[in-house]
Amino acid sequence: MNNGTFKPVSEFILLGFPGYQDKQSKTILSSFFLFVYIVILIENILILLVILLEEKLHKPMYYFVSNLAISGIFIGTVIIPKMVANLMFNLNTISFQGCLMQAVMYSASFQVQMYVLSAMCYDRVVAVCSPLHYATVITMLKLLVLCWLLPSLSYLLLLCFALRLSFCGPHILQSCHCYHSILIKLSCTDNTINNITGLTVALTHIAVCSIVFVISYAKILISVLKIKSPGGHRKALQTCGAHLCVLSTTLLASAFVYICNRMPSFSDDARLIVTMVQNFLCPIMNPIVYALMTTEIKESVKRFLRKNLIRPMLS
Repeated sequence: MNNGTFKPVSEFILLGFPGYQDKQSKTILSSFFLFVYIVILIENILILLVILLEEKLHKPMYYFVSNLAISGIFIGTVIIPKMVANLMFNLNTISFQGCLMQAVMYSASFQVQMYVLSAMCYDRVVAVCSPLHYATVITMLKLLVLCWLLPSLSYLLLLCFALRLSFCGPHILQSCHCYHSILIKLSCTDNTINNITGLTVALTHIAVCSIVFVISYAKILISVLKIKSPGGHRKALQTCGAHLCVLSTTLLASAFVYICNRMPSFSDDARLIVTMVQNFLCPIMNPIVYALMTTEIKESVKRFLRKNLIRPMLS
């Protein structure tokens, strides 16, 4: 193909939900996603403030929770504002550079979430199996740096490879937001290295996180089975319960989306909606789970709300 006969693509059109292009459907969808975004911001900022202001929560476990909240805010912020602008004001175009940045930031934020959950697995292993050495074994700062650095560098590598591609048309993305795999399919130059690198990066991240998950909870299970007293079992469950709930929700949601995307009976709109729900489920659920299942966070949230919201309203 002679690329010189084509005008290079400088922007893309995000098709969004093809079956819901009428005004009423767009209003309902935009209102729903705007509400979801507000909930994500309120919940995760609340968790961040509580952990920051409560000295008793200045522990490795809660610093991991706060980073989980930050990644949740990033995921919502990268996707929802542009999607709502598309639905409400028909601003469905995005520049080539903007599309690349959205794809990289979305993938990196989602993978940071998985790495933070992996680091929390290690944290829980030490808390259950070596509680007396917990303060000395957990090197929180190093783990957090790795959680953010590894996904960021790997997806910046994909960004560099994507910048070498040429796009001559078509320029319509069958999605609500940009992501790497759908973007490179539109390239009119050879994208073999992009496909191989993207698949390698994705499989590497999945393998690393899966190995950490399996080994960590295998060690925890073996340690718990050695405990004879019911009180010890209950304490271990309290230690790992919130993290196990969040981890299970994340993995089950991802598996559900994977299955739905391969069911021929699912329409394109249904697949998009299921994917969007999966993207936002964890940023919404994580703060709720930790606030309800972790006594220290629950009590700290109550004190924070009484001091900063309820008392000023009653005074």
